Amino acid sequence: MEHLVLKADRRSSVGTKHARREREAGRLPAVIYGHGEDPESVSLDAHDALLELHHGARTLELDMNGKRTRYLVKAVQYDYLGTNPIHIDLMRVDLTEKVHVKVGVELRGTPAGIAEGGVLDNPTNEIEVECLVTQIPETISASVKHLGIGDTLFAKDLELSEGVVLVTDPEERIAAVRVLAEEAAPEEEAAEEPEQPEVIGRPQEEEESEDKKS
Repeated sequence: MEHLVLKADRRSSVGTKHARREREAGRLPAVIYGHGEDPESVSLDAHDALLELHHGARTLELDMNGKRTRYLVKAVQYDYLGTNPIHIDLMRVDLTEKVHVKVGVELRGTPAGIAEGGVLDNPTNEIEVECLVTQIPETISASVKHLGIGDTLFAKDLELSEGVVLVTDPEERIAAVRVLAEEAAPEEEAAEEPEQPEVIGRPQEEEESEDKKS
């Protein structure tokens, strides 16, 4: 998809109070850092930034005073509902350098094992890859239609686009189909008369008899 170029303005004032004012004005506070340069506080159009993030953009292209630069989305802080971003960290990058990023995995289809009474487990929904900034995939799709009961989809089974290298452990489990655990059998009823404990030493009657003989 074609990505938006976000208009960015430098922020002269920072802090919680000023950030709140920015958000009330429809702006999204952000900080740009990296490559040995001082951090730079900016603000973006909140609506356009949200559109980019919802479409899985891993980089944002900013226009500051007519100069366009692409930055890596390093971290996004959302509100308490987890829906709207309230702050974003951007990192300066060289478009020719490779970076390590986490990319979401989207499972497609219904596993064959579901019809056999199995259930789908999805232990993780993202993997880490290495690639150029310009090659970061928005998501990685993987079909699970072929999975029967007992089958597993590993990280090494994912199809990655050219130039994208898997960093996550190849044996990392992405999805698996298993049988529902059977209900435990009811415990056997206890015997009516409990088993007598083992007596250690001689019975008291025998000891008393010995004492009388003495």
